[in-house]
Amino acid sequence: MELEKETIITLENKERYIITNITFYGGIKYALAQKEGTKEKIVLAEIFEQGELYVENVNDPELNNILLRILDF
Repeated sequence: MELEKETIITLENKERYIITNITFYGGIKYALAQKEGTKEKIVLAEIFEQGELYVENVNDPELNNILLRILDF
């Protein structure tokens, strides 16, 4: 399932997030996601590996700040 705005995803740790915005940066699709029932926000990267779709948190602080400025307006 591809990341799309206004969809709900469940991560491996069973936490649910609502995708609130999408952007492409450096050829990679990123999504701003808000944890369901809270104001906590994270930035996720959409990764395709061996025909499978994965999402992972953006852990690079500098990249995370750039993406937050783009996504969280």
